[in-house]
Amino acid sequence: MVRKWLKVLITHTDLDGIASAALIWRAVGEPGKIYFIQPYQLGSVLDKVPNRAVVYISDLGINAETYGKIVENVRRIIASGGKIRWFDHHVWDKRWVNELNNLGADVYVNTSTCAAGVVMKYLPVNGEGVEDLVTAACSVDLWLFNDWRGNFLARYVGCKGGWRWRAEAVKLLKDFRGELSHDIIEKVSNVFDKELRVYSKVVREAGIKHIDGVRLAYYFKNNDEHVTSFIGNLMLNRFSADVALICKYKSVSLRSKSFNVREISKALGGGGHPQAAGARIKPPLWRLMIALIGYRGLLLNWCVNRVSEVIADLLKRF
Repeated sequence: MVRKWLKVLITHTDLDGIASAALIWRAVGEPGKIYFIQPYQLGSVLDKVPNRAVVYISDLGINAETYGKIVENVRRIIASGGKIRWFDHHVWDKRWVNELNNLGADVYVNTSTCAAGVVMKYLPVNGEGVEDLVTAACSVDLWLFNDWRGNFLARYVGCKGGWRWRAEAVKLLKDFRGELSHDIIEKVSNVFDKELRVYSKVVREAGIKHIDGVRLAYYFKNNDEHVTSFIGNLMLNRFSADVALICKYKSVSLRSKSFNVREISKALGGGGHPQAAGARIKPPLWRLMIALIGYRGLLLNWCVNRVSEVIADLLKRF
């Protein structure tokens, strides 16, 4: 039997998602259920949330292709007596914010900070270490790189995969007081060699394509190469690129310092920030199957061509 006020926490998988979830836990207590997801999965995950639940969502923007299902579930949960509090820092259409708030959800969007900063401001949550954790999360997520602890924590969160590891990371960071533990430093030290090998591989294998004056650097990322933002930053700097495209089997990540990659992502059904965005992709099944057995060139070419078409179209329109 479901408890009348089951507490559900839904968050992103990166440091900002983990940090904002930790602050929510610190403020409202242990959740009954935690989901760590990508934005395109939000609609299907909300399907699993029972009626009358109290739902906290953090660091997850809206993907246009799943918006209808999200609205449907928000309406259902609130009509049943549940509550939804949503903390995010991605760029939203005003229509989405207004519609969800009108349905009874409490949506807090602030693009001037990271998701952890939104939670700190609007939940609110305070105490020793809160501002330190927010500063560290924002350092990496906003590409400021102005707090060395953020570099360590991002690698710590990503050094293993799976629900269990991320849940442990949330538990650890809810008690963060500003200093890195020996365990964090040791685990991060153990992944540095692997990370340097990844960077060497990126430099060797990345390609360049020019689209009407836009220099696009692209790379196919394995699932175990977790340092997406660091890879993107390396590609932009190493290849003097306007846009860094990181292709994966069923999704893309986009980074830029000068081009609004959120517009690219929106055209693909995704979302994000002007400088960092992502989307799910649906390549032809035969290309995906060939890539899964080790021949990724055909999938990479399809991915690069699909994004190039979007960039060319955006250049014509803007």
